[in-house]
Amino acid sequence: MKVSVAMATYNGAKYLRKQLDSVLNQTLAPDEVIVTDDNSTDGTINILKEYQEQGSLRFVVNVNQLGVAKNFQKAVSMTKPGNFVALCDQDDEWIPEKLEQSAQRLKAINDNTVPCMVYSDLIFVDEYDTVISPSFRDLLGHNKYHHNLETLLRANFVNGCTVLMNSQAKAEFLKMPDGVRSHDEWLALAVYSFGKGEYLRNSMVRYKRHDANFSISVNDDLPNKYYANYVSLLKALRGKDDFLTEQIGAVRQFYELNDNRLTEENKRIFSRFLKLSNRSYLAKKLNYMLIVRRNKF
Repeated sequence: MKVSVAMATYNGAKYLRKQLDSVLNQTLAPDEVIVTDDNSTDGTINILKEYQEQGSLRFVVNVNQLGVAKNFQKAVSMTKPGNFVALCDQDDEWIPEKLEQSAQRLKAINDNTVPCMVYSDLIFVDEYDTVISPSFRDLLGHNKYHHNLETLLRANFVNGCTVLMNSQAKAEFLKMPDGVRSHDEWLALAVYSFGKGEYLRNSMVRYKRHDANFSISVNDDLPNKYYANYVSLLKALRGKDDFLTEQIGAVRQFYELNDNRLTEENKRIFSRFLKLSNRSYLAKKLNYMLIVRRNKF
């Protein structure tokens, strides 16, 4: 049961050492750590050289900048055939048992014929390592319902930094075309369309919120939540509805490239979702609420 770690870096010197140390000190030691750097201009490359000289990892610097998704794809392409592959961000911190627990579960569901992956919850922390929430999924409401293709189409609940995948999932990841907005979303769509995904409720990663990476709006304060809903409704009434717009675009891109491989049932699931693209804000909201309620535990 060997595991390759694929890390993509870009100007991540501030937190990189802590992340690398957490990877190298796992209870299940990685077979290899592969890093692809996207032309960093801070101290990232010097740190990677230091760890490479110690024999801890192997890294390359891209000739041209690839962007996050394609940089991860390149790192994964360099991993050893047959190994499980873990995706690794540059600015988080893994708990010591992450690889061991993930590999045990992946081994249990892996049948080497379809893409399989396991992924976990995360501890949400700020840049000073103060815990914002012990469960990132609770914060986003993703622990209230079953994770399946139908719910995934409406909200991506897979963070790539928690993923461990088998060789078949790796092959799907390497098919990812240019222009994909989110590599973890693409992988999740492939696995839930053609294979098996398993969610580990334990939080395996300290997921860092900081100015350079934070694009998620989360606030537990009820007045702020009501205000956010009010703003969304106003935008919709003014014809500027963007609810599910990016999600629908990403799903459509995946569907158009893979519809000939889908089962008839999965085609129907995709088709029903994509029909929402021309529906009103209210219709999309009601559909989202209906699907979540139907899949609640």
